[in-house]
Amino acid sequence: MQILAELHPKANREKLLRELDVVSSFDGYDIPDSPLGLPSVLPSTVAVLIRERLGEGKRIIINQRLYDVNELFVYSLSYSAKAFNFEIAYTKGDKPKVGREVGYLSSEEGVNISKSLGVRAGMMLSLRKSREEVLARLESNADFFLGLHFSGVDSLKGLKRNVIPYLIVMTEKNKNFLSSLTQPTFKEEDVPSVLSSLESYVDAVLLSSPGDLDFFRRFSRKA
Repeated sequence: MQILAELHPKANREKLLRELDVVSSFDGYDIPDSPLGLPSVLPSTVAVLIRERLGEGKRIIINQRLYDVNELFVYSLSYSAKAFNFEIAYTKGDKPKVGREVGYLSSEEGVNISKSLGVRAGMMLSLRKSREEVLARLESNADFFLGLHFSGVDSLKGLKRNVIPYLIVMTEKNKNFLSSLTQPTFKEEDVPSVLSSLESYVDAVLLSSPGDLDFFRRFSRKA
């Protein structure tokens, strides 16, 4: 089972390189585009840096928002993904805090464009939806799904192994920040047992610890 780390783009190149050193032992990375609709470094530039620094063996997923892009951007991103061997997961995302929204492209349309160019592409899957809605979503053309609102293995039973559950890790450092989130969280000390329970259900899992890079450092030492 692959263990992926969520990696937020940093505008300071030296900070980004230090963060890459911390997470270098992970199997791959998910890089969000403009989280919360705020300007940030393009995730594709971070993906290229990872590919050149850590090699072809790492799985790289660009988490691409669609609220403020059109088909031209999706095609260009897909060509970039093909050139540097990374995948794309599409999401509507939050409304842009700067500029006007576009917002007419669906995740399914983004997936179809990328796949037409030979790029592996996925989309979001809310695991708190009804069973019927989850199964219907899984019938789409996506190669994989990022499983949001993951609260335990029961929500994955009977599903395809291409769902990548999104585990948000609560630590002593970030617990106050995470208390405002609507998604389930997992205590740091419980992560190893949760990962062990997931191996029978999925091929990959995504770990996120917002505001606490040291979690990844501690986790890498234990692994």
